[in-house]
Amino acid sequence: MNGKIKTAIEIAMERTSMIGELTPEEKEKIENVKKLKPLMAKFYKGKISADGLWKSLKGSKLSLLRETQLNLVESIRLENSHAEFEKRKKGILAIETLKENQNMSIIEQNLNFIVDLQKRAREEKEQAYASFKTSIERNPQAMIRTVNQGNGKAVVKLSAEDAIKQSPQWKQFLAENEKRYSQEIAKTIEKLKINIQ
Repeated sequence: MNGKIKTAIEIAMERTSMIGELTPEEKEKIENVKKLKPLMAKFYKGKISADGLWKSLKGSKLSLLRETQLNLVESIRLENSHAEFEKRKKGILAIETLKENQNMSIIEQNLNFIVDLQKRAREEKEQAYASFKTSIERNPQAMIRTVNQGNGKAVVKLSAEDAIKQSPQWKQFLAENEKRYSQEIAKTIEKLKINIQ
């Protein structure tokens, strides 16, 4: 496969050639992937909304509904903008309304918890940035850098913003903040997957 990641269809086709006929579940999964790929591409590119997704999936089998929701859940990241996250949330909840046995409240609760985590991560980052900025502005030496320039060295005065961006402490804070909140979101995503039935 030249180092490419194999799709579910390619794996199933290889398996078929090795052991024979696919199971009904495998056939259904392949059909779901074929239907889902173009639909989700339209959704992520903004060509259809959560309502359009709902209309496209109305009357679909439970397995396709579940596969679509899992696709949306797996695309959730800490760094999603508020608009990107809301779009995914609306899609997940719209699809849930198409199921006979709905698990709306627990799914919505988990999605709202992710919103809260994203908000807390953003607020912590903003507070830390303000604190770093105050500290740097009180210490003008923190904005001075010596840089190599040709044969010699030059002294450069940075803006507070540039000094913060170059600060190893700021970079460490960002890495720790992202790691902590990404892990929390990953745990919540696992709970969401369990509750999507």
